[in-house]
Amino acid sequence: MEQRNYTEKIRGERGILERIMNYIPFYHGYKEKELRRDSDRMVRADVVNRLKQAKTILRRQFADPSLVGGLTTADTFRLETVNQRLDRVTQRVDRAVAGYAGMLASIKVKEDKLDMVIEHDLRLIEKADGIKTDVEKVTMIEVGSMDWKRAMDTIITEIDDLDRRVDERSCIFRGLEE
Repeated sequence: MEQRNYTEKIRGERGILERIMNYIPFYHGYKEKELRRDSDRMVRADVVNRLKQAKTILRRQFADPSLVGGLTTADTFRLETVNQRLDRVTQRVDRAVAGYAGMLASIKVKEDKLDMVIEHDLRLIEKADGIKTDVEKVTMIEVGSMDWKRAMDTIITEIDDLDRRVDERSCIFRGLEE
């Protein structure tokens, strides 16, 4: 879902009183910032949901103790690494600084710059979706095979890349402070 779709969804859910208040000077700018903040929150929630789905898919595949018991130490390490890194990046996205936090917040983001942050967050969604797709694919591969090992290593690399993008998001916010 593109950035404008998230923003439009929020706009469509406004009540009549909010539409009337939109004509009052200064209220419109305040409300637009609120819409962008809500859009930012929705984008981050989407990333978190996709990552949680990926973890659930992986957890279901390895719910069978006989399957886990057959893993080598290196394969177990790969599996645990994917789980731990998924947990870490999910928490980082979930707890990331929200788009526009209000007039008295310690971090204020200029309205026109928040769109850049949301664009970055949309790339996070695409990356999270890629991770989820890769996890779905790895469940179709014979556990412990060379293809499975390569696929798990690729997932680890993709999660690390997503983690770096979360760092970039923080850098973008630092650059946008007023």
